[in-house]
Amino acid sequence: GRKQIVLTCDRPASELPNLQKRLVSRFEGGLVAGLELPDVETRGAILRKKQESLGVKLSDEVLQFIAGCIRTNVRRLEGALVRVATYARLIGKQLTVETVEGLLGEFWNENSRHPISIESIQEKVARHFDLRVADLTGKRRPERIAFPRQIAMCLARKFTGCSLSIIGEAFGGRDHGTVLHACRTVKDRMEVDLHVREVVLGLEKTCQR
Repeated sequence: GRKQIVLTCDRPASELPNLQKRLVSRFEGGLVAGLELPDVETRGAILRKKQESLGVKLSDEVLQFIAGCIRTNVRRLEGALVRVATYARLIGKQLTVETVEGLLGEFWNENSRHPISIESIQEKVARHFDLRVADLTGKRRPERIAFPRQIAMCLARKFTGCSLSIIGEAFGGRDHGTVLHACRTVKDRMEVDLHVREVVLGLEKTCQR
């Protein structure tokens, strides 16, 4: 009878060792779906939906801030929101980002005490590619500058709670569409170029130190 095979792995089928070419072709001819960690916009949407069930109304600034703190685990994201919402109900007034910063404590970026800033990402990406931060925020577009700039934008979207507009502004006044395009470009190149994938994953680790 007709049967289906589901293959799960951490890389494209073409990069799996010891997999016959005919099987690679068959798998690539089927439905290929990437399972990604929720980005900051998705995490923000989760928080907005969850706060309704908790009966609280936090400011967009606070929700965006929480979304920037917890990146990899939705349960921890919701746990952070529950802590903040409980305190908000207890004191009966809107919370500031500074107050939430103190409440979250160990939730900070799950691995570090302080949130990752756009500026720190720019500095680390520039250092890796032997560039100046001014190159990343400037108008020049040669490939040796343009792609590192796109990587930095992509990392800023992943690791900070900043909106696309704020990220674009930090990179020389670019608009949110430019940031989205940068993220798509980096993602696409990571899927087809192993070296690019290794560089970006290495920079992700560097940014979290």
